[in-house]
Amino acid sequence: MIRLIFVLVLSFCFIACRNSKPIEQIKAAPTVIINNKLPDSNKLDTAYKPLIIKIDGADSIRIKRVYFDHKDYDRYHEAIFLNDKQIYLDTTHYFIYESKYNRVIKSKGKVLLFLENDGRPNFNFITAYSISKDKKVTFIADCVYNDKNQGGGPAPFTDIDHDGFLEYGGFDLTELAQNPDSIYYNPSEFYEIRNGMVKFDSLLAIKADIRENGIHLSNFTDNSGNCCKIIKKPKR
Repeated sequence: MIRLIFVLVLSFCFIACRNSKPIEQIKAAPTVIINNKLPDSNKLDTAYKPLIIKIDGADSIRIKRVYFDHKDYDRYHEAIFLNDKQIYLDTTHYFIYESKYNRVIKSKGKVLLFLENDGRPNFNFITAYSISKDKKVTFIADCVYNDKNQGGGPAPFTDIDHDGFLEYGGFDLTELAQNPDSIYYNPSEFYEIRNGMVKFDSLLAIKADIRENGIHLSNFTDNSGNCCKIIKKPKR
């Protein structure tokens, strides 16, 4: 019983921390300053293969691990290279190198990079970046996704709402309410790829929320500011 309570509390924390869906379309964060100075103790692990994603016949993205503790291969950052030049050092994500959702999408002169992350104990999620012509990298967003193996629903990078543009997203895991007639409101996240930009798709999210929860709440946090409110269980 103690272990079950711990797992539920841990899952609740992850949901509250990452699943904070914006109400309006989200704007990309300011360009992150590139750290081209690698840690002094960096050492590549020969047990893994760097991730290579082709952009076109001439250019490619390469993801390499940069270790900052030569005695501990579990501690590393993710370095993003364009051809042989490092253009970004990600210190907060851990990519799944073998994911089928890792990809580059070229649109309106921009290179959009999508990488799957390990989200345990919650669902995995996709991180989006924009790479400009002058090789500046901008982090755009983290977004959980659903597919047949993770929550059900349409797979990422499909035209989910049939509007002619690619989307990805879905619902994360949620806690079970004690009352069988109630549920915790579970907000969705969806992003649309359009005209060289990745934007939060509020219309798709609203429709999905109503289908899942019976209602849509623009403010779904409880009185303590945590996700999420308890609502009446919808009829299926």
